Amino acid sequence: MFVVGVSGVARSGKNLFCDMVIKELSNQGYAGKQFALADALKRDCSNFLNTYCDLDVHTDNTHKKSLFREYLVWYGDLKRKQSNGRHWIEKMDETISRYTGDVAIISDVRYDHYSNDELGWILYEHEGLLVHLRRYERSSTAVIDETGNVTFDYIKAPNEHERINDPKLREGAHFRLDWPTVENPFDNLETRAMVQDVTNEIIELINK
Repeated sequence: MFVVGVSGVARSGKNLFCDMVIKELSNQGYAGKQFALADALKRDCSNFLNTYCDLDVHTDNTHKKSLFREYLVWYGDLKRKQSNGRHWIEKMDETISRYTGDVAIISDVRYDHYSNDELGWILYEHEGLLVHLRRYERSSTAVIDETGNVTFDYIKAPNEHERINDPKLREGAHFRLDWPTVENPFDNLETRAMVQDVTNEIIELINK
């Protein structure tokens, strides 16, 4: 089994990207499945949020998500502090150890704070591939900086944890993608080309 990590701030399109890669892997005869470090965290918090706050931790409603996002961040960080960043990693290792497919895609790699944190876990413990996404609106104006790089108005980090860690994850990523906001990403030539490049690299590494 080969492990792929996907990073980027909230709302950068990580789940969509995973769906597209899994579809492309399937088209080429490989089985991929998406996993999230936050799944175990949400299971821990689900009963409290439902019973005392009348909130569904699995909602897709952006406003409702915003009501409890900081609570999830706080609880997740508490468990990380108690384990030097290893609690959710070890939970995920238990989960993916039971997976028998070709590719496990971890859709929410967010931290590089401790010495054996999520970034190192993907790159060194699993010798996997890390993809970082930055999403921008199509209407965003491109700016050329002093080094000649083209930048856009990207989706901003929603909290201090992501503001601090996201640049480190981008620096450590094998693929650093600027992901446009488009109506039909599965049919868009630009997004499909990015997914194809990543998928081809995954398959090459599987068969190395």
